[in-house]
Amino acid sequence: MPLQPPDTRPGSTKREPATRGSRQGIAPPRRTSKGTLVALVVLGAAACAPAAARAAEARAEVQINLCSDPKETIRALQLRPDGAPLEVWYFESDDRQAFDRGTVFRLRTTGRSGELTLKVADQDCTRIDPAALRRGGGKCEYDLHGTDFRGAVSLTRELGETVASALVAGRLPLQDALGDAQVRYLREHTTAWPLPSGLAPRGPVRIDAYRAAGGKAVVEVWTLPSGRRYIEMSQKTGRGDALRLRAALEGELARAGAVRCADQSSQAGNKARDLVGRP
Repeated sequence: MPLQPPDTRPGSTKREPATRGSRQGIAPPRRTSKGTLVALVVLGAAACAPAAARAAEARAEVQINLCSDPKETIRALQLRPDGAPLEVWYFESDDRQAFDRGTVFRLRTTGRSGELTLKVADQDCTRIDPAALRRGGGKCEYDLHGTDFRGAVSLTRELGETVASALVAGRLPLQDALGDAQVRYLREHTTAWPLPSGLAPRGPVRIDAYRAAGGKAVVEVWTLPSGRRYIEMSQKTGRGDALRLRAALEGELARAGAVRCADQSSQAGNKARDLVGRP
């Protein structure tokens, strides 16, 4: 039952009883036993433990924008192709409603199948249960651009060749291709459900990946339909090690003579504008 204030209506004589050592109407604080105090501390620590554990296990992807010529970059870093080129399609409206709502819809085609991914930007990974995400084929990781950490949730669904082809051809609406976990996350954590109108396949974007022999960092060359190219170096690590790794990669680039871009912010917005043909 909630505490009630003293009755101070005109003519009322009801007052809270006074106790020794207190002002009239204000009860002194109750003493807490040592056992109760210990229990409260333990409960508080237990409540904080999941968030602390998630922060400790969080992964981050260090991303560095490169502005040197792709061929010169590949030669300077002694890179070799890392797998076959990927064909990637994005789903966006002419006015970039999906991007403006913090979402990216991406289809990667690999041989006779496809991977449809929903990516949601600006998420706090410490507040999201990783086990629940994994059950839906998802993860929450941080992207590090410069010194800026941004959490992002990704949920991926495997598509067969028939469904992937229909999606790219525009015969299948995007909302009908999304999985249950993707729709649930859109409904509960974004403003992008129902999906914005006018979402259409944009692409294809060709991604050529390269890696040095025995190296962990990957360099991707993105070629958009307009012919514009983006070059990105990336490597995953624990969030606590990301800044150290970034410095090490920057040192490697400097020694090889590869040119880092002055703008190290995420290029997702520029890619979205290019894909829809808007400045």
